[in-house]
Amino acid sequence: MNTRRLIDAAVFTPPPASPDGPASQQAVCRPARPIVQLLYLRYLASRPVEEIQCVAQTRRRDRCTSPLLTPGAPAGAWALVPATASSGQLALPAQVMAVYDLNRVPYAEQLRWRAQRCPQHAAAPTAADVAVADWEPFDPLRHHEHIHTRLPTTTRRPRPADRARQAARP
Repeated sequence: MNTRRLIDAAVFTPPPASPDGPASQQAVCRPARPIVQLLYLRYLASRPVEEIQCVAQTRRRDRCTSPLLTPGAPAGAWALVPATASSGQLALPAQVMAVYDLNRVPYAEQLRWRAQRCPQHAAAPTAADVAVADWEPFDPLRHHEHIHTRLPTTTRRPRPADRARQAARP
């Protein structure tokens, strides 16, 4: 008998999917090195979008710990775009990739991201840079292992009203 017949006859019950199993890991899609499109160019980031850090120097001569992606600033959007190569190269056949697209945000905001500065340090251009911006020009043939064909899943933090509602449930 094949497995399907055993399951239908209730003779065989497949083991439940574990939370650490490969199926749950595939369900969460968050690129470790995402492709970011800004100023109509594509770059490979050194870390996830939420963790890209400002490169400016603080008054204590340390690197600023503020992220580029802040709640008050305009954010980009994830999009599936064709995985095209540079001019003179063959394009990847019928492949799309997930890109964090900043082309729809204001030009000044794109310049801030390109300089890799938080909103506070973008307003203070006299602050020195402690580190070099981590953007690497993206090449789909050289960086093919960083191409993701699904949009990242976003996890929403529960609002205070949602937390209160969940706590009130029996």
